[in-house]
Amino acid sequence: MMYIWIAVGVLSFGCMALSDHLCVEKKVPWAGALFPAGCMILAAATVGMLWISDFSEFGVWKIGMLCLSLVMLGLLVHSVVFALRQGGSDALPPEPGQKQPLVSEGVYALCRHPGVLWLGGVYGFAWLAFGTWQWLAAAVLLTGADGLYAYWQDRVIFPRSIENYAAYQNQTPFLLPTRDSIRRCLGRK
Repeated sequence: MMYIWIAVGVLSFGCMALSDHLCVEKKVPWAGALFPAGCMILAAATVGMLWISDFSEFGVWKIGMLCLSLVMLGLLVHSVVFALRQGGSDALPPEPGQKQPLVSEGVYALCRHPGVLWLGGVYGFAWLAFGTWQWLAAAVLLTGADGLYAYWQDRVIFPRSIENYAAYQNQTPFLLPTRDSIRRCLGRK
């Protein structure tokens, strides 16, 4: 059953990508609703995976790893919702013919797709908490799907839908933070 939930989670990124494609490439105004639908599908898949997981043995390790997973979830929500809105943008694709303002401060100074890092942390720490092959598969496959989605966004969608994205690509690392990008993220030059 776990592998079905993982497959549903992987497919959720297809729903998000379809939203981007239809909004940016085909200019379909209602397609923006597919992005939050994809997020809800991923959340439901994660709840499904947790539902069938073994919570019978609770020790300091499991509690600690699940707490770190929740911290990563908080950073993910902050990056996708609050940091973008604070910068005047949104996680939803822009209206047809419009471009979103570039957000390049805070977590978006760290790397261009910090959500991939945080999502990897969510599932990676869950794997460390539960210690099963199924959770390892979830961590690898869901983070990998998110990474592929981010790569496609970075090369195809964002240059067409976010102002000044090419300059941002030149100054900010794709996924792996550098010493300079960490300094910029923390507000140090």
